[in-house]
Amino acid sequence: MTYPAFFDEVEPIDTVDPLADILGAVENGRITYTYLDMVKFAGHSCPTVAGAWLMTKIGLAKIYGDDLPVRGNVKVEIREALDEGVAGVIGNCIGLVTGAANEGGFKGLGGRMARNNRLVFGVEMGAEVRLTRLDNAAHVEMSYNPSLVPGNPEMQPLMQKVMQGAATPEEKRKFGELWQERVKKILLEVPAEELVICS
Repeated sequence: MTYPAFFDEVEPIDTVDPLADILGAVENGRITYTYLDMVKFAGHSCPTVAGAWLMTKIGLAKIYGDDLPVRGNVKVEIREALDEGVAGVIGNCIGLVTGAANEGGFKGLGGRMARNNRLVFGVEMGAEVRLTRLDNAAHVEMSYNPSLVPGNPEMQPLMQKVMQGAATPEEKRKFGELWQERVKKILLEVPAEELVICS
């Protein structure tokens, strides 16, 4: 599989998943997620997916400090309703790493290690996303502002051509390069604390 090289430059997120450990899926439950994992899950790389990655990484660091984040021990709340904007994309991407799922998620083993009802949309709050540890209620609220990294002005006319099926192979390639150039800036070139505001 070929993908932009900068994906591999994005620092991964290490977690421990007690369920994966108990079921023998991963030794000691240690799971490392990469940005490429999130791209595979979402099916694409864009400023929204990049923002979900940043909020996941920053949010888990805020509520776990130097401890390894425990997958399945985090509630994820989104201010927007599920059918609004990109709320579903953000929530699902964060859920990939945290294990948080909506009512359709895993119900647990003997009432333990459930993942369902831990991804909630339409929650009234000042920020866009809230992560909360279920064992001690430590939480962080975050808002993401990708407008600080504007796209190349060449992208808009190229996008129109691509969407209309009128782009040449070269124009299609150029559009994809410019699109990922913006994502790279978001993930690697602009300080994350400028893009993600925590409260």
